[in-house]
Amino acid sequence: MLIAGAGGLAKEAAQLARRIDPTGERWSHIRYVTSSACELGMILPFGQVELLEEQLLSRDVEADVVIGAGYPEIRRRIAGNLLVNSALSFPNLVHPTLEIDPRLVRLGQGNMITQGTVMTCDIEIGDFNLFNWNCTVGHDARIGSFNVINPGASVSGRVTLGDACLLGTGARILEMLDISSDTVIGAGAVVTRSIANPGVYVGVPARLLEDRAT
Repeated sequence: MLIAGAGGLAKEAAQLARRIDPTGERWSHIRYVTSSACELGMILPFGQVELLEEQLLSRDVEADVVIGAGYPEIRRRIAGNLLVNSALSFPNLVHPTLEIDPRLVRLGQGNMITQGTVMTCDIEIGDFNLFNWNCTVGHDARIGSFNVINPGASVSGRVTLGDACLLGTGARILEMLDISSDTVIGAGAVVTRSIANPGVYVGVPARLLEDRAT
């Protein structure tokens, strides 16, 4: 198992991987990958930083990779770089205590779903999303790729969430809303209307703080 990253979220990804595979039958070794040469050799939980990200681009050894970064744009960049290497696979890491029915929740690849997450039925999820502690996703939701949904955030039923969105801790998106890609919802904000333009939205109800459209 290779963890792309060497920060706090990367350590949590390693912890989740070992929680899924406590005996090491699937992943006998966990190694971290960094974009910074000065981090090589660092000892982290369950393993150490052994490789540079650029080395994975041409590495011809088959390996499972998890992206351990907590920002959408970084997850998207790393995934875009590593997907060119056909020797690399990107499993979904789903905490073993979760009850997520694969017949009713369709997952792409490279998603990380942590402890306490609740997903109901007829949900479609893309690639390389992070669902942090105790977040919820309601029925018939459609979630794109590279999104980061932070602890305690809620995506209600029939919501469509684009790509590379960041939902802050405790944010709420009410039912049947569409959220543009590259949108940031601040911590504790409540989204009551669809969002067509990317930006930073805060407050109750959520209002535009910073326009990110370029």
